[in-house]
Amino acid sequence: MQNAAVERPHAERSASQLPMLLMCPGYRPKKSADRVHWVTAQGTRGHEALDTGNSDSLESGFEERMVAQCEAYAHQFVELGSTVVNEFRVETTEGRWGYCDRLIVNSDGTAHLLDWKFVRAKEVADAEVNLQGKDYVVGILTDPRFLAIDRLHVHFVMPRFGNVTRTSKPFSREDVPSLRLEILAILSRARKTDSKRFRGASLTPHADVCKYCGAAGNCVALRRVADAVGRKYDPEGYGTKPQIPQETHASFVKDPQARAQLQELAGLMEAWAASVRHHNLTAALESADNVPAGYVIDWAQGKRRVTSAEGLLLCANEYGLQAQDLIDAASLSWTKVEQTIRDRAPRGEKANLVTSFNQRLTELGAIERPEPTPKLVRARPAIA
Repeated sequence: MQNAAVERPHAERSASQLPMLLMCPGYRPKKSADRVHWVTAQGTRGHEALDTGNSDSLESGFEERMVAQCEAYAHQFVELGSTVVNEFRVETTEGRWGYCDRLIVNSDGTAHLLDWKFVRAKEVADAEVNLQGKDYVVGILTDPRFLAIDRLHVHFVMPRFGNVTRTSKPFSREDVPSLRLEILAILSRARKTDSKRFRGASLTPHADVCKYCGAAGNCVALRRVADAVGRKYDPEGYGTKPQIPQETHASFVKDPQARAQLQELAGLMEAWAASVRHHNLTAALESADNVPAGYVIDWAQGKRRVTSAEGLLLCANEYGLQAQDLIDAASLSWTKVEQTIRDRAPRGEKANLVTSFNQRLTELGAIERPEPTPKLVRARPAIA
């Protein structure tokens, strides 16, 4: 059995983006979030186990069952003398590439391409029309490594739901020109949106695309939709500039009308301020040259959270705390728990006992502290 697991960089307009680009050529994937979604993390661990045959990274019986389900489904297509390739890169169309999860090549020229989908949603396009599958088919059937393949079946396996979608008949090399033309048409239309002269004529807002699109905030087509909704919702007020009263310090304003104007401005300023902070921080994290003058990046410690109530209570008892002490502190903060330990500790041992308490909690696996999160704070002037 061959294993070709590799690191997975992403091609521009990858195979998985083709369905989005079909619905709207201006689709752009959102930048990856700092925190990985738990479903994504499960999928990563599942793919790793299926690629390597090592399930040590799986974190639950449910994940083990999903992986076992994928293996059981794939096993029925393996014959004596089959070649099995895991996690391999193929060149697809227009200088792009993709990574296939598993390919089973049998000695009679038939082959089975399997793609693991650990998604939480059931909306995986049917294999007959799935553009990701078609893109991979073009790549495999034009790859010199796979000249022995005459007929290629495509399977999308969704173990979370115990569901599979597969092609009713295999693809052959005779299908490659039409498949390539279909993908080329989607890519050509999408690439027109890269031009600085593009004005958005072909953009087609779609709910299932816009909510995942990284360009939604600047999309002219989506803005036109929002304008139409706004004018219909409030024909008189929509589009009017907010009025700014002479007095903007809320404690000095007495007139209800002026208070209303300030209230509306506050909502606008909150959204504006959040946008400024987000984009300034994003730029600063990309390059130190983008840090606003007079500011530095500060990494705030994440809040501790209980991961083992039993371990927490055990540790609390070791340090003279009762369950009621924890309950009283839970509505406040961990600082209250630490302060209780300080109050009961002998003089000279207070700080050491608090440090020991936190170390013991960590050893027991009773709490965890998320990774520090960045924020911009004013730089303090150096003390002369």
